[in-house]
Amino acid sequence: MFGFSSRIQSGSSFEAELVAVREGLKVAWDKGLIRSVIVESDSESVVDRIRNQIIPQPKNKLEAIILECQGYVISPDWSCVIQHTYREGNFAADALTKELVSQSFELHVWKHPPESLSLILLADMIGMEVPRHGALNQNQIAQLKVQVSRHLS
Repeated sequence: MFGFSSRIQSGSSFEAELVAVREGLKVAWDKGLIRSVIVESDSESVVDRIRNQIIPQPKNKLEAIILECQGYVISPDWSCVIQHTYREGNFAADALTKELVSQSFELHVWKHPPESLSLILLADMIGMEVPRHGALNQNQIAQLKVQVSRHLS
């Protein structure tokens, strides 16, 4: 988040998270990638402000961004849910962010997830608990390989 904060020239983690939510919504909307979106943020205050803050007329940049996010959330042209999740609740997103930060701060869109995340995404999909440090142990890897072989057969 520190790197992203400096990219958008903000010292506020709230603003960085809010801009990240807006940018994600914009990409999904502009690219027409999907019409059903679930946004998860580990910033409870960002989620709460987007869901609940009433802004008749924005008075500053943050309110304008919140209002823009609310527009995406309430649009009748797609289904959009924004919810809070603890950082530990979405290890796949956290691992992807760490991988991207090592590359650049440019927008990355994949048609398929990077291979390095395939087992993590599978673990996430089936609800397997992954330790915070993100390393799957040998038992978890074996369980995931069984899941993959079942799925492929």
